[in-house]
Amino acid sequence: MHHVPLSSLMVTVVLAAAGCSTEPEAPPIEASRSFVVASHNETTLDVTLSAGGGSVRLLAVETQPSVIDVTFDFGDPVIAYRIDRDRGRGDFMPSGAPLDALDLRLIDQLAAELDQLVPQDAAERWRVEDAVMRQTSLMQIAPMGERLEATTFTAQQGWTHISCSCFNQYIGGGYYRTAGRGCGCTGGSGNGCKGRCGQGCGITSTPKCVGSTAYTQDCARHDWGVGSWASASDDYSFAGNNCSCSGVGTCY
Repeated sequence: MHHVPLSSLMVTVVLAAAGCSTEPEAPPIEASRSFVVASHNETTLDVTLSAGGGSVRLLAVETQPSVIDVTFDFGDPVIAYRIDRDRGRGDFMPSGAPLDALDLRLIDQLAAELDQLVPQDAAERWRVEDAVMRQTSLMQIAPMGERLEATTFTAQQGWTHISCSCFNQYIGGGYYRTAGRGCGCTGGSGNGCKGRCGQGCGITSTPKCVGSTAYTQDCARHDWGVGSWASASDDYSFAGNNCSCSGVGTCY
């Protein structure tokens, strides 16, 4: 059974730290985060996250059956996708400045908030929710400081699933690397779950394991720095889930 749609929700987190009692007391350091859900139903998801002096509005609309427009509006830049699931086509339409560190931190926090809003089981999600989770996961690994170019990607570009088990396996392009499910599947560096089409093992994976549970060659090559973000776009947007969250473990 699907969750009840929300029309308006705000979550505010405030953290404060006081100075040590043995030294002159410093002014409190405060950081606030707000997450506002303006619309959440079968065809529309409209949310805004504000934190750290910046904000991002995520607007996703199913404009016609299985055609979903997803926009991440930072003010500058604005990153837009049009996902046509029936045709297996995705259009990437960025405008404005390159993404900076604040933009990517906002995306990470947005992903965490969406995890609380959207069903964990992909089979229970509306199409608009599934598109949002997939494109937000892709945005988490977007390059910082590079001007992004408009492009089109298709499911026909194809993808090759890899084994869910963690071992030194073939990841395409002539490369063999450690890849597969598990927080410890790092290959000696970086995050676990190498090859998952999503950042690390998911939101603080304890295990949340949100977004895709697809493990593919393109996503593995990106994780190992021998493949591009763009080449993994079709995998993130369209690849079926060949693994699961079970056996991931606990990541911090």
